[in-house]
Amino acid sequence: MGLFSKEECCFCGNKVGMLSRFKIKSGEFMCQDCQKGGNAFVHMAYMTKDQIEAFLDECKQSEAHFQEVQFNYRKTSRAVFGKMWTIYDNFQTGEFVLETPETKYYPNHFVFKMDRVFPYEKADQFLAGMTAGSGTFEESKKKYYNMIQVKENKNSEGKTDSWVLKIPYNKEFMDIQIKFPGSMEEKDVRYLQSTIQALVGSYNVDKRLTPTQLQEIQNAGKSLGDDNAVTNTVDAITGLFK
Repeated sequence: MGLFSKEECCFCGNKVGMLSRFKIKSGEFMCQDCQKGGNAFVHMAYMTKDQIEAFLDECKQSEAHFQEVQFNYRKTSRAVFGKMWTIYDNFQTGEFVLETPETKYYPNHFVFKMDRVFPYEKADQFLAGMTAGSGTFEESKKKYYNMIQVKENKNSEGKTDSWVLKIPYNKEFMDIQIKFPGSMEEKDVRYLQSTIQALVGSYNVDKRLTPTQLQEIQNAGKSLGDDNAVTNTVDAITGLFK
Protein backbone atom coordinates (compact mmCIF):
# COMPACT_ATOMS: atom_id res chain seq x y z
CA MET A 1 0.00 0.00 0.00
CA GLY A 2 1.67 3.21 -1.19
CA LEU A 3 1.84 6.50 0.59
CA PHE A 4 -0.65 8.12 -1.76
CA SER A 5 -2.98 5.15 -2.19
CA LYS A 6 -6.67 5.51 -1.43
CA GLU A 7 -8.77 3.21 0.71
CA GLU A 8 -12.54 2.78 0.86
CA CYS A 9 -14.39 4.05 3.92
CA CYS A 10 -16.38 1.13 5.32
CA PHE A 11 -19.28 3.45 6.20
CA CYS A 12 -19.85 5.70 3.17
CA GLY A 13 -17.92 3.81 0.49
CA ASN A 14 -15.87 6.82 -0.62
CA LYS A 15 -12.19 6.30 -1.35
CA VAL A 16 -9.96 8.67 0.60
CA GLY A 17 -6.25 9.33 0.97
CA MET A 18 -4.09 8.72 4.01
CA LEU A 19 -4.58 12.22 5.44
CA SER A 20 -8.38 11.87 5.35
CA ARG A 21 -8.81 8.47 6.97
CA PHE A 22 -7.83 6.30 9.90
CA LYS A 23 -7.82 2.58 10.57
CA ILE A 24 -10.29 1.19 13.10
CA LYS A 25 -9.83 -1.79 15.45
CA SER A 26 -11.52 -4.32 13.17
CA GLY A 27 -9.15 -3.46 10.31
CA GLU A 28 -11.36 -1.32 8.07
CA PHE A 29 -10.90 2.37 7.29
CA MET A 30 -13.10 5.29 8.31
CA CYS A 31 -13.03 8.70 6.63
CA GLN A 32 -12.95 11.96 8.54
CA ASP A 33 -16.33 13.01 7.17
CA CYS A 34 -18.02 9.95 8.71
CA GLN A 35 -16.07 10.52 11.91
CA LYS A 36 -17.92 13.82 12.33
CA GLY A 37 -21.10 11.87 12.97
CA GLY A 38 -19.61 10.89 16.32
CA ASN A 39 -18.27 12.96 19.18
CA ALA A 40 -15.04 14.86 19.81
CA PHE A 41 -14.39 12.94 23.04
CA VAL A 42 -14.68 9.40 21.66
CA HIS A 43 -11.70 7.65 20.08
CA MET A 44 -13.29 5.57 17.35
CA ALA A 45 -9.96 4.18 16.13
CA TYR A 46 -10.12 1.81 19.12
CA MET A 47 -13.58 0.55 18.19
CA THR A 48 -14.76 -2.14 15.79
CA LYS A 49 -17.09 -1.39 12.88
CA ASP A 50 -20.09 -2.76 14.78
CA GLN A 51 -19.23 -0.70 17.85
CA ILE A 52 -18.87 2.45 15.74
CA GLU A 53 -22.20 1.86 14.00
CA ALA A 54 -23.91 1.55 17.38
CA PHE A 55 -22.16 4.67 18.67
CA LEU A 56 -23.05 6.78 15.61
CA ASP A 57 -26.68 5.78 16.11
CA GLU A 58 -26.38 6.75 19.79
CA CYS A 59 -25.03 10.16 18.76
CA LYS A 60 -28.03 10.77 16.49
CA GLN A 61 -30.40 9.83 19.30
CA SER A 62 -28.45 12.05 21.68
CA GLU A 63 -28.83 15.06 19.37
CA ALA A 64 -32.55 14.40 18.99
CA HIS A 65 -32.91 14.20 22.77
CA PHE A 66 -30.94 17.44 23.22
CA GLN A 67 -33.15 19.29 20.74
CA GLU A 68 -36.29 17.89 22.35
CA VAL A 69 -35.47 19.05 25.88
CA GLN A 70 -33.11 21.94 25.08
CA PHE A 71 -35.49 24.51 26.58
CA ASN A 72 -34.95 22.82 29.95
CA TYR A 73 -31.17 23.24 29.82
CA ARG A 74 -29.49 26.18 31.51
CA LYS A 75 -26.71 27.66 29.40
CA THR A 76 -23.34 28.90 30.65
CA SER A 77 -20.88 30.40 28.17
CA ARG A 78 -17.44 31.88 28.36
CA ALA A 79 -15.15 33.08 25.53
CA VAL A 80 -11.42 33.58 26.14
CA PHE A 81 -8.95 34.37 23.35
CA GLY A 82 -11.45 33.20 20.78
CA LYS A 83 -11.91 29.86 22.52
CA MET A 84 -15.59 29.44 23.37
CA TRP A 85 -16.89 26.85 25.76
CA THR A 86 -20.53 26.37 26.63
CA ILE A 87 -22.15 24.13 29.22
CA TYR A 88 -25.82 23.16 29.15
CA ASP A 89 -27.10 21.49 32.30
CA ASN A 90 -30.41 19.92 33.23
CA PHE A 91 -30.87 19.07 36.90
CA GLN A 92 -34.22 17.38 36.31
CA THR A 93 -32.66 14.69 34.14
CA GLY A 94 -29.11 14.83 35.56
CA GLU A 95 -27.56 15.63 32.17
CA PHE A 96 -25.09 18.09 30.71
CA VAL A 97 -23.77 19.01 27.27
CA LEU A 98 -20.42 20.58 26.38
CA GLU A 99 -19.62 22.77 23.40
CA THR A 100 -15.90 23.42 22.87
CA PRO A 101 -13.75 24.51 19.91
CA GLU A 102 -13.37 20.81 19.06
CA THR A 103 -17.09 19.96 19.12
CA LYS A 104 -17.97 22.58 16.51
CA TYR A 105 -16.87 20.09 13.85
CA TYR A 106 -19.42 17.54 15.07
CA PRO A 107 -23.10 18.26 14.29
CA ASN A 108 -24.46 15.99 17.03
CA HIS A 109 -24.49 17.17 20.63
CA PHE A 110 -23.59 14.38 23.02
CA VAL A 111 -25.64 14.37 26.22
CA PHE A 112 -23.52 13.31 29.20
CA LYS A 113 -24.95 11.80 32.38
CA MET A 114 -23.84 13.53 35.58
CA ASP A 115 -23.75 10.28 37.50
CA ARG A 116 -21.18 8.88 35.05
CA VAL A 117 -18.49 11.42 35.90
CA PHE A 118 -16.22 8.93 37.63
CA PRO A 119 -12.78 7.50 36.87
CA TYR A 120 -12.81 4.56 34.50
CA GLU A 121 -13.77 1.30 36.23
CA LYS A 122 -13.98 2.99 39.65
CA ALA A 123 -17.63 4.03 39.83
CA ASP A 124 -18.65 1.04 41.96
CA GLN A 125 -15.81 1.54 44.42
CA PHE A 126 -16.58 5.22 44.77
CA LEU A 127 -20.30 4.68 45.30
CA ALA A 128 -19.52 1.98 47.84
CA GLY A 129 -17.35 4.43 49.73
CA MET A 130 -20.19 6.97 49.72
CA THR A 131 -22.75 4.56 51.13
CA ALA A 132 -20.88 1.90 53.13
CA GLY A 133 -19.25 4.17 55.66
CA SER A 134 -15.69 3.52 54.47
CA GLY A 135 -14.94 7.21 55.05
CA THR A 136 -16.61 10.38 56.21
CA PHE A 137 -18.99 12.24 53.92
CA GLU A 138 -16.52 15.15 53.71
CA GLU A 139 -13.72 12.79 52.70
CA SER A 140 -15.88 11.29 49.98
CA LYS A 141 -16.78 14.74 48.67
CA LYS A 142 -13.12 15.74 48.61
CA LYS A 143 -12.31 12.62 46.64
CA TYR A 144 -15.11 13.37 44.21
CA TYR A 145 -14.07 16.96 43.54
CA ASN A 146 -10.48 15.96 42.88
CA MET A 147 -11.64 13.87 39.94
CA ILE A 148 -12.01 16.88 37.62
CA GLN A 149 -8.47 18.09 37.08
CA VAL A 150 -6.51 20.77 35.26
CA LYS A 151 -3.21 19.80 33.69
CA GLU A 152 -0.66 22.47 32.76
CA ASN A 153 1.69 21.56 29.90
CA LYS A 154 4.96 23.50 29.68
CA ASN A 155 7.45 23.84 26.84
CA SER A 156 11.22 23.41 26.99
CA GLU A 157 11.57 27.01 28.19
CA GLY A 158 9.29 26.39 31.16
CA LYS A 159 6.46 28.52 29.78
CA THR A 160 2.85 27.32 29.72
CA ASP A 161 2.20 25.75 26.33
CA SER A 162 -1.39 24.61 26.91
CA TRP A 163 -4.02 23.74 29.50
CA VAL A 164 -6.07 20.55 29.54
CA LEU A 165 -9.21 20.13 31.62
CA LYS A 166 -9.73 16.40 32.22
CA ILE A 167 -13.16 15.09 33.15
CA PRO A 168 -13.36 11.34 33.88
CA TYR A 169 -16.36 9.64 32.33
CA ASN A 170 -17.42 6.08 32.95
CA LYS A 171 -18.08 5.06 29.37
CA GLU A 172 -15.90 2.92 27.16
CA PHE A 173 -13.64 4.77 24.69
CA MET A 174 -14.67 8.18 26.07
CA ASP A 175 -12.08 10.55 27.51
CA ILE A 176 -13.28 14.11 28.05
CA GLN A 177 -10.37 16.50 27.62
CA ILE A 178 -10.97 20.19 26.91
CA LYS A 179 -7.85 21.85 25.54
CA PHE A 180 -6.98 25.54 25.84
CA PRO A 181 -3.95 27.59 24.67
CA GLY A 182 -1.18 28.51 27.06
CA SER A 183 -2.10 32.17 26.63
CA MET A 184 -5.30 31.52 28.56
CA GLU A 185 -5.07 32.59 32.19
CA GLU A 186 -5.22 29.88 34.81
CA LYS A 187 -8.13 31.55 36.61
CA ASP A 188 -10.29 31.13 33.50
CA VAL A 189 -9.44 27.43 33.25
CA ARG A 190 -10.14 27.04 36.96
CA TYR A 191 -13.48 28.78 36.53
CA LEU A 192 -14.59 26.18 34.01
CA GLN A 193 -13.30 23.46 36.33
CA SER A 194 -15.19 24.80 39.33
CA THR A 195 -18.36 25.34 37.28
CA ILE A 196 -18.46 21.72 36.13
CA GLN A 197 -17.59 20.53 39.64
CA ALA A 198 -20.45 22.59 41.04
CA LEU A 199 -22.98 21.38 38.49
CA VAL A 200 -22.06 17.71 38.49
CA GLY A 201 -21.07 17.59 42.13
CA SER A 202 -24.27 19.17 43.37
CA TYR A 203 -26.30 16.59 41.47
CA ASN A 204 -24.28 13.59 42.64
CA VAL A 205 -23.56 14.69 46.19
CA ASP A 206 -27.05 15.68 47.29
CA LYS A 207 -26.73 19.33 46.16
CA ARG A 208 -24.12 20.18 48.78
CA LEU A 209 -20.68 21.73 48.26
CA THR A 210 -17.81 22.07 50.66
CA PRO A 211 -17.23 25.67 51.81
CA THR A 212 -13.94 25.62 49.88
CA GLN A 213 -15.65 24.73 46.60
CA LEU A 214 -18.33 27.37 47.03
CA GLN A 215 -15.70 30.00 47.84
CA GLU A 216 -13.72 29.00 44.75
CA ILE A 217 -16.74 29.62 42.54
CA GLN A 218 -17.47 32.96 44.15
CA ASN A 219 -13.85 34.12 43.89
CA ALA A 220 -13.60 33.01 40.27
CA GLY A 221 -16.73 34.97 39.42
CA LYS A 222 -15.45 38.13 41.10
CA SER A 223 -12.10 37.91 39.31
CA LEU A 224 -13.75 37.92 35.88
CA GLY A 225 -14.97 41.51 36.09
CA ASP A 226 -18.05 42.76 34.28
CA ASP A 227 -18.81 39.74 32.14
CA ASN A 228 -22.60 39.64 32.55
CA ALA A 229 -23.01 36.07 31.29
CA VAL A 230 -20.44 34.76 33.72
CA THR A 231 -21.64 36.92 36.60
CA ASN A 232 -25.22 35.73 36.16
CA THR A 233 -24.04 32.14 36.05
CA VAL A 234 -21.99 32.50 39.22
CA ASP A 235 -25.00 34.01 40.95
CA ALA A 236 -27.23 31.17 39.76
CA ILE A 237 -24.78 28.47 40.81
CA THR A 238 -24.14 30.13 44.17
CA GLY A 239 -27.87 30.38 44.77
CA LEU A 240 -28.20 26.60 44.59
CA PHE A 241 -26.10 26.14 47.68
CA LYS A 242 -27.37 28.85 50.06
